[in-house]
Amino acid sequence: MRTTTIITTLLLSLLLSISCTNHTSRYDAGVSKELAEWRKSTIKGVGYELAFDLMENCGKATIKFYLASPQEVVIDFRNTQSVTCVSTEYQLSDEHIIIPQSATTAGENSISIEFNIDNQSLNRNDEFLYTLLVPDRARTLFPCFDQPDIKAIYELSLTIPDDWVAVSNTSIKGIAHDAERGCNTVRFNPTEPLSTYLFSFVAGKFQQQTYDDGIHRFTAYHRETDSKRLAQLDTIFAEVKASLVWLEEYTGIAYPFAKYDLIILPGFQYGGMEHTGATLYNDRQMFLSNTPTLDERLRRTQLIAHETAHMWFGDYVTMCWFDDVWTKEIFANYFAARMAEPLYPEINHSLNTLKTYLTSALSEDRTEGCTSIRQELDNLRNAGLIYGKTIYNKAPIVMNKIVEIMGEESFQLGVREYLHTYAYGNATWPQLIAILDRYTDEDLATFSDVWVHQKGMPHISFNIENNNLIVEQCDPYNRGICWMQRFSCRAILADGTYQDIEVELRNKRHTFNLPDNVTTILPNICGRGYGLFIPDTESREWIMQNIATIEDDHTRESLIILLNECYENDIITSCEWLNFMLNHIAIERNYLIASTLNGYLADVMIKIESADAERRLWEIIEGCKDRSLGRRLTMTLARVATSGNCITRLYDIWKGMCKEELSEQEYITLAHELALRLPEQRDAIYATQRERITNPDRKREFDYIARATTPDISERDALFAWLLDKPENRRPEPWAATTLGYLCHHTRQHEAVKYIYPALDALMDIQRTGDIFFPRDWTGALLYGLHNSEARSEIERFLGDNPNYPTLLRNKILQAAD
Repeated sequence: MRTTTIITTLLLSLLLSISCTNHTSRYDAGVSKELAEWRKSTIKGVGYELAFDLMENCGKATIKFYLASPQEVVIDFRNTQSVTCVSTEYQLSDEHIIIPQSATTAGENSISIEFNIDNQSLNRNDEFLYTLLVPDRARTLFPCFDQPDIKAIYELSLTIPDDWVAVSNTSIKGIAHDAERGCNTVRFNPTEPLSTYLFSFVAGKFQQQTYDDGIHRFTAYHRETDSKRLAQLDTIFAEVKASLVWLEEYTGIAYPFAKYDLIILPGFQYGGMEHTGATLYNDRQMFLSNTPTLDERLRRTQLIAHETAHMWFGDYVTMCWFDDVWTKEIFANYFAARMAEPLYPEINHSLNTLKTYLTSALSEDRTEGCTSIRQELDNLRNAGLIYGKTIYNKAPIVMNKIVEIMGEESFQLGVREYLHTYAYGNATWPQLIAILDRYTDEDLATFSDVWVHQKGMPHISFNIENNNLIVEQCDPYNRGICWMQRFSCRAILADGTYQDIEVELRNKRHTFNLPDNVTTILPNICGRGYGLFIPDTESREWIMQNIATIEDDHTRESLIILLNECYENDIITSCEWLNFMLNHIAIERNYLIASTLNGYLADVMIKIESADAERRLWEIIEGCKDRSLGRRLTMTLARVATSGNCITRLYDIWKGMCKEELSEQEYITLAHELALRLPEQRDAIYATQRERITNPDRKREFDYIARATTPDISERDALFAWLLDKPENRRPEPWAATTLGYLCHHTRQHEAVKYIYPALDALMDIQRTGDIFFPRDWTGALLYGLHNSEARSEIERFLGDNPNYPTLLRNKILQAAD
């Protein structure tokens, strides 16, 4: 028997080596595009029977599938060393389990694999755990065909401690109790067809509350202990229901999955994740403070709407490959903004869309690391690096342009056809465009080629010559392309009256006739345009001096965003921009606009370090009638403070807890910021703040992060080394990123430079072992506060030493280094 096994293994190894010669990327680590396309064309009817014993940390996966003829089958499983038994002949090779052709048959096949569970994607805590398998992490948990276009039916059983509850994509089918082991085995009903990244389960000690109005029923699982926060579940349920109703009406398709439950998790890596029947949410974004700002309430509403929209756009119809992951995000964010509108009739939603999407998209698109919306992806192991502000925030802007071209009614008809055509299946962006193109006379394919497949943004200048407005656009990468778009400009006459001009760009240069005596041009007053808008000097100065006289809120927001881009591109100096913001925020009458300015303030104040600017900001806070704005400005001041007087006043606020509008988390942040600046009082500050925290999960987070503010450099060095040592030390990842941010705080610029090279050197491991946003969060935390020449030199040294560094990771560094 032993001899036969050895011979079989040698033959399989030989066959595999021959196959690898013929198919250069099919057997690569990860999931290559070649492998995915081959499997999609040959493997059908996939189903998984999964059993996880979370007490013994072992699992079994039975994979069922159909083959037209016998062939080799490549199963993805990163932790091949943990395989304990396979029901047929097999070979382990570079994150794959290879089943030879001789072990398969034409028709139905079934392979069972037993394994020990790796904790990377289990997100284990002492009292709960949850899976998070996007984009290619399913293969870290169980053997599978880990690609989005092989959808499957899942049947799950979980063995858990008997004082835990379990939640998955579908409802519970049955529970078997084992008194001897003190455990329950929970079996779930079969799922609808799902991509691997959407399979999910959560288990642990959770409280739960159910909403049921006779039509809609969903349960929230949580670990919150504050009764005032728990009262917010009524609002959360109402917004889930409102999102479901809106989407059912818009799409004409009833909610397409078995149930909608939500699990609200402390330390969750994202705002939310759209698992069907078990959507995960971050507790800090769902349970708000007792005095939430309008920003916070809108963010929660749009988060719920975003994840709910994914049930149709992403879950019901899924992209074929993760180069099109932005297709589901463009729908989710576009519709999230639409769904928020009826819930907040009192606010200017077009202004909020600018604030939410335009400011964020521009902040990434202006950097050296900017990317196109659709990016090339050769292997799913790099799929997490596709994610960023471009796909989440620039993509919805492009969708708005498509709707503007097509018209609302035609767009809705096209969307409905798309959903019906690819129900429970997969589709590409070109397939979507092909459908939408049938509902318009415009050439959407050409439009898409520029806006979706090209990186960066146009630079558009405006000048007055001989009573004409000359609008010129140039491509910063000299590709000779034209960014077709429409927007409005305002021509201001010498007598103070004005005339608005609709601009449609189809070429690189356009000339528009102006009325007599035009002195000033205000570009892109509608905010529909996208790019760097460069007014002439006189117009720019007019905007900075007279913006408060503009009545329309949307126009003021658009022009403030324009000015910030001028600052970021060195057209306006730091001092000019800071002075403008402090002058205007004191008199701005719209909270959302003031909030936009506040979002820009910290970067400039950290750069300038002006005690006078801090004094002026204190005066603005003291005179602020809007408590929400005063709260936001106070926390900005806490981030940037360097003057002794400012630090003393912040300490008095923290010690006396005398600002009722500040949340518990904001007082915790104040404690961290003060501990950095008052090292001799650090221990007393932390002892007091820790006593104030009653929730055990928040106390754990506080203890994790507090280590980073120690004044002892050797202790900070040891903590930094500990973060680099192994992936477990960097979990939960949001806590690790915050910790790194305090190690590299702007008050420690010169001491923290030494961390840059080793932290960047660890980035490939960060990407391999972390979740999709962690490389971005890691580089952002590392570099945000470091704006000296030594820091720039270290970044350049690292990139110079690694000329062949992976492009997608290099972009993350360049985006953070901007």
